[in-house]
Amino acid sequence: MIYDRDLAAAARYYEHAFALEPTNTEIIRGAATLARNLVRLDTAIALGEYATTRDPVNPAYHGSLGTTYYFAGRLDDVISSYRTALSLSPGFVGARYQIGEALLRKGEARAALAETRKEADEASRLEGLSMAYHALGRQAESDTALAELIRKYEKDSAYNIAYVLACRGEPDHAFEWLDKAVAYHDPGLAQIAVEPQFADIRSDPRWLPFLRRIGMAPEQLAAIRFDIKVPK
Repeated sequence: MIYDRDLAAAARYYEHAFALEPTNTEIIRGAATLARNLVRLDTAIALGEYATTRDPVNPAYHGSLGTTYYFAGRLDDVISSYRTALSLSPGFVGARYQIGEALLRKGEARAALAETRKEADEASRLEGLSMAYHALGRQAESDTALAELIRKYEKDSAYNIAYVLACRGEPDHAFEWLDKAVAYHDPGLAQIAVEPQFADIRSDPRWLPFLRRIGMAPEQLAAIRFDIKVPK
């Protein structure tokens, strides 16, 4: 799923794992991630909510569910899930960034900036800062954060750099970095079909051909069989 983007093979393995241990919450969390990458968000949410109900003090489960809510556009639920993760694990990596992104999508750029500044992971912090500063019209600061992100994390964050550029209204550069993400086997590409950060370039005539090239176009994902239901 992550490195090869072979979601069909991943689906077969998850179905087999689920058949062996249908209440194993780690299997369920992974299956939820696959479901959301396949743009089957109702299934992903149901599985994620089941995992958090079974293990409510596991911050990783709340974080995973929060990310699924983010892809589904349930922004208040994103913030709530990640706040819960932080209450369980105050150093939870990525939580501040995700809260910041939810706030940014809600149109609360100043609050998003304040939250993002608290993110411990530098790459995530730089991504969020570049987008928040851009939303606030502070372009020089956005450029500085993006330049530092590229200088330090080009190979680790090519996918993320692409969506920062998409959010900044730079489609040509965004597609250049998507090509780099493919070359670097960036794991973020596994979720590109459902990634809201690319909303501004989905109407670009290059978008669907790119998705087809990497096996992530809507018709390609819809053809993948994946039948996992929440345990009773």
